[in-house]
Amino acid sequence: MECRSYPFEKLPFSELFCNYIRHSDSLATFYEAHPFDEERVAERAENFAFPGHRDRSADALTAFNRLFDAPEETFAGIEKLREPDGLAVVTGQQLTLYGGPLFTVYKTITAILYARRWEKLLKRPVVPVFWLADEDHDYEEAGEVGLLQDDVYRKLHLKNGSGSLPVGRERLGRAFAGFEDELFDIMPVSDFSDKLIGELQQFYREGVTFREAFAGWMLHLFGDYGIVLAGSDDPAIKKLISEPMVRAADRHGELFERLDRQSSSLEGAGYTRQAMVQESNLFYLDPGLGRQKLERDGSRWVSGNGRSWNGKELLDDIRNNPQNFSPNVFLRPIMQDRLLPTLAYVSGPGELAYFGQMKSAYEWMGQQMPLLLPRFSITLKEPAIDRIMNELPLEMHEFAGRIEDVEALYVERTDSHDVEGLFSAWQQSVSEITEEQKKQIRLIDPTLEAAADKAGTVFNNEIEGLKKKTYRSIKKQESIQLNRIRRIKENLFPGGSLQERQIALIFYMNKYGCDLWDRLIETLEDEVPDSHKIVQL
Repeated sequence: MECRSYPFEKLPFSELFCNYIRHSDSLATFYEAHPFDEERVAERAENFAFPGHRDRSADALTAFNRLFDAPEETFAGIEKLREPDGLAVVTGQQLTLYGGPLFTVYKTITAILYARRWEKLLKRPVVPVFWLADEDHDYEEAGEVGLLQDDVYRKLHLKNGSGSLPVGRERLGRAFAGFEDELFDIMPVSDFSDKLIGELQQFYREGVTFREAFAGWMLHLFGDYGIVLAGSDDPAIKKLISEPMVRAADRHGELFERLDRQSSSLEGAGYTRQAMVQESNLFYLDPGLGRQKLERDGSRWVSGNGRSWNGKELLDDIRNNPQNFSPNVFLRPIMQDRLLPTLAYVSGPGELAYFGQMKSAYEWMGQQMPLLLPRFSITLKEPAIDRIMNELPLEMHEFAGRIEDVEALYVERTDSHDVEGLFSAWQQSVSEITEEQKKQIRLIDPTLEAAADKAGTVFNNEIEGLKKKTYRSIKKQESIQLNRIRRIKENLFPGGSLQERQIALIFYMNKYGCDLWDRLIETLEDEVPDSHKIVQL
């Protein structure tokens, strides 16, 4: 594998994200120290204070990872977190089929590499942790798989489950067998297909929950690197980290004001809010109806199932039954950092943006916001795509546009014939000759001048028609190249978006081997996620 950098600014990344990468002063008040500054990282680690209880956290993590038959390396990592100076580099994602799009594995690799680097830098234990977002309930996203079929982007959807329960609790039902058959029929047969399918079927099979399948698959891929799994849809863990939920309910107005004020400050600096701020930051997990938003109704709290509490009743219920309550996007990271001694969180561009709304909320909770480490952003380029790209006068980012615009840009840059110049000169000559001849016609018979005009117009129309035929001929001659443009665009920007957000990680494992991510880790060993990476397969 070869790796080269490409500017984020040329690709569809937000201004906030690009400015964060450049360490812009406009964002200084919204984040902690910059993660690419090793001196500041060391200073942050030196002053780190864990708000949780290490032994209790380690015990809960041990029990949690035993649920998924984690390897010895995972439990060794948990013991590192038990140590007084142990730190974590955390990332996480919703529990998608087969690990989801490529960015899930890029997040994980970033956490692994930076835990390794910072352990050497700081000379203290640093452990990669993957947070299973097991309380999320976006089933539509969790149940889809994107891939390429004959260089055309396709997205398959598994119709399964209620769609209201946390996705982690949903079980793969009868529809899964048909979905699996369709997926494996579409994926091209390769030397690695049988091995990959066999490995996937160890974890993804009818009757297994999304959490069980996803967790087992991630440990299969990265357990040897000491990755530790964590999640909040677990009674023992939820009990350990429930205090922020109590505080968020008890003093909800103060938390709202903190979040809203910082979000307004972010807007004042020229950026947009990634997530809407609301008075409630909690959900109720109803056994029948699933995850229900808690709302304020006068002096009471109500949920979608018609249940209600006064303030004291809600606080008592959260304290006594924390497993029945769930945090929103703002509260989840704060609770996560009560379980884990988080030095840094590996984020995608969207997560980075909503963390920019949260620093004062962390302070209000008596915690320090972790360093925000952008995940590696990568485009995998296959040899066949690289070969045809080298024949075209277009840069990678230019393939992100509308296909019509990309084709027009190609024609503009490659047309060796000055068609416009040729026909413009021709039409100008015809006009000049027509005017000259009209003078002669007028001397002979003034009534024939209109006919002379018409003859000139007919001639010009014929020239215009010939010009269009000429352009069509050129386009036909270039049809091979234009087809290549479409193929490149579908591979690099499937569905009009970055490859990493659309294509399932198993698609490339099927083509390039089940050890693909081990080789990518080696390739990225000395790289920094300060630019988009183009990795040549």
